[in-house]
Amino acid sequence: MDINAVTETVTEALRQRCPDQDIQTQAIPIADTFITLPPDCVHEATALLMERFDVYHLSTITGQDTGDTIELLYHFWEGDGLTLRTRLPREASRIATLTDIIPGAAFYEREIWEMLGVEFEGHPDLSLFLLPEDWDGAPPLRNQGAEDGDEGEKEEDKQRENQEDEQ
Repeated sequence: MDINAVTETVTEALRQRCPDQDIQTQAIPIADTFITLPPDCVHEATALLMERFDVYHLSTITGQDTGDTIELLYHFWEGDGLTLRTRLPREASRIATLTDIIPGAAFYEREIWEMLGVEFEGHPDLSLFLLPEDWDGAPPLRNQGAEDGDEGEKEEDKQRENQEDEQ
């Protein structure tokens, strides 16, 4: 289904649900550019965006475990989107904090640290705020590779065998 058809269908459904309300739609093209750079360059690139191009609005930082790497996306917005993309080695996921130049990055970095285990070097307060204080597991958004799953299955098989032996 084409986006215009979806928009028309949703708008019509909303007008039926709220018949006495003025409901309008407006298509907004999203212009976003992705720039991929090494982790060592993210801090310097951010400083450059601010100093030379007046790009100050860090909308968010998102991340994902791709299996081999942890990918971080620094989403900036200044009329159009500009996203800095970097990839960290999964087993050594460290990067410099942006909190010294963008204090508001603290919240996003804490979330990425907590959910993906990325260490933000120089961050003033990497502490839990989404997970319970007694959390003692791996970061919840880290993929547990096939080897981890195989080990878990082997452990479950051993437990079943022990239970069967006891009976």
